[in-house]
Amino acid sequence: MAEQPTLDQSVSPEKNTSASALFRNLTSLPVAKQVSLVIALAATLALGIGIVMWSQTTNYALLFANMEPQDLSEVMQNLDAQQIPYEINEATGALMVPEDRVHKLRLNLAAEGYPKQAPSGYQILDIDQGFGISQFRETKRYQRAIEGELAKSVSSINSVESARVLIGMPQKTVFVRKQKEPTASVTVKLHSGRSLSDEQVSAIVYLVSSSVPNMKPDGVTVVDQNGNLLTQDDNSGMMNVSLKQLEYTRQVENTLSDRIVRLLAPVAGGLHKVRAQVTAELDFTQQEQTRENYEPDPDAVRSEQAIREINRENGPAGIPGALTNQPPRAGIAPEEGYDPGQDPNLKNSKEKTTKNYEIDRTVSHIKNSVGSIRRLSVAVVIDDKVTVADNGDITRTPYTQEEIDRYRSLVSDATGLDPARGDTLSIVNASFVEEKTDDYEPPPIWEESWFWTLVKQVLAGLAVLIIIFGVIRPMIRDLSKHEEIKLEYPEDVDEEEEELENAEEISKALEQMNEDVEQQAEEDDETSEQDKETLEKVKALVSADPKLASHIIKQWMAKDKK
Repeated sequence: MAEQPTLDQSVSPEKNTSASALFRNLTSLPVAKQVSLVIALAATLALGIGIVMWSQTTNYALLFANMEPQDLSEVMQNLDAQQIPYEINEATGALMVPEDRVHKLRLNLAAEGYPKQAPSGYQILDIDQGFGISQFRETKRYQRAIEGELAKSVSSINSVESARVLIGMPQKTVFVRKQKEPTASVTVKLHSGRSLSDEQVSAIVYLVSSSVPNMKPDGVTVVDQNGNLLTQDDNSGMMNVSLKQLEYTRQVENTLSDRIVRLLAPVAGGLHKVRAQVTAELDFTQQEQTRENYEPDPDAVRSEQAIREINRENGPAGIPGALTNQPPRAGIAPEEGYDPGQDPNLKNSKEKTTKNYEIDRTVSHIKNSVGSIRRLSVAVVIDDKVTVADNGDITRTPYTQEEIDRYRSLVSDATGLDPARGDTLSIVNASFVEEKTDDYEPPPIWEESWFWTLVKQVLAGLAVLIIIFGVIRPMIRDLSKHEEIKLEYPEDVDEEEEELENAEEISKALEQMNEDVEQQAEEDDETSEQDKETLEKVKALVSADPKLASHIIKQWMAKDKK
């Protein structure tokens, strides 16, 4: 006969919360309910673990990019040996590692020589090529070394990330007329958002041309990573001059405009109350003139020389010789008039005077200045005077003609206007329309990098709390309540026999308790503490297992019918 169940009188809250009590309570439930409870508990735990793992997802950052396949394979093997997770970007091939370990890994890999770089510059010459190398290969090695050194020099410029230099060396010839000049091309990769100025491009051109013998700056071409030609052709000289002239003109105009605005701002109510525009016509003609003037002064005698000669002749005169000793031949027709040869008092006189005056000599060399102002046109707009009443009403009052004339005089003197030069000045009073400027709005918080990391952690914490207090704790509490009144069953009894025996035993216990209560009630109206405790346990048993209580009641009803 199976062992009869007895009421357990030693049940306590501490025991109900133990693991063995929870397990017994779980096994006392129906099989379907046990399976559903286990599945729900497993799903809840899996969900909680998944959320926690999702919140701890690693953020990856760039370790190396544009690596050679061989170097990339070696670095990946190194990371695998250290058990460091990594990812490879499918689009760019970049190697990504956990963000918090990027810098340390770079230092460690750099100490091991990663990423490996091919020798460049004069390092090529350090490599032993062995015996039997030809003169052509030796020349090309030296050329590659120069290209590498020039690339390093160009890359040292702040805006340049990397550079590559190619030199075209013509073949040497013994014919001078057929000798060609070397050329070079420079490809630069600029940092994001940066550019090279014209001066920097010229510096690169002259750096390369001066490093190669017989290379002229015109033979150097500079191109950026986008294929834009940075150097200019031979006809760009005049273009550069024009750009500089335009820049200087804009500088003069901006200086005069700023001077006008700052002059009128205090009387107009602020810088936003005045607008000024200046158009300047400058003369960039370059002229040089050398002038030498002579102005003699007749009153200033520097030197004077006077010569006077007097000769007296008596008798014949002439050139000695046979011809002069002969008498002259008679003329065909005698000459009438005076015969000087017969004048005994003939005299010869000669006077010569030379005067040197001081000369006023002036030599002047005139070089006109470049960029002189040829003409100015000034336009000024002034906003109305604005007054705000106590009630907040805004009143606009235009300036009077007298005030405008006064401002005109100020502007004319400040800018140095010259009517004879054709300068013009126009001052207009007008009502300014307030500009509607869009206030700068910071990016939404959900676009910040730290936002989603924080969301992950918060959601994981909430999920864990919900699982603990919403699922696991109620489940434990229900199982604990189920242990308040329990019966001890032998392990070798079948479930059906166990249920019947429990019902019969409980029925007998209830009948016995009922008889005891009735008998005691007749003797004494007060219920003992032991009876109260027994009744409470019976009530707890009925509430814990209604099926069993219903079965007992049916047995009672069947006995009454008999």
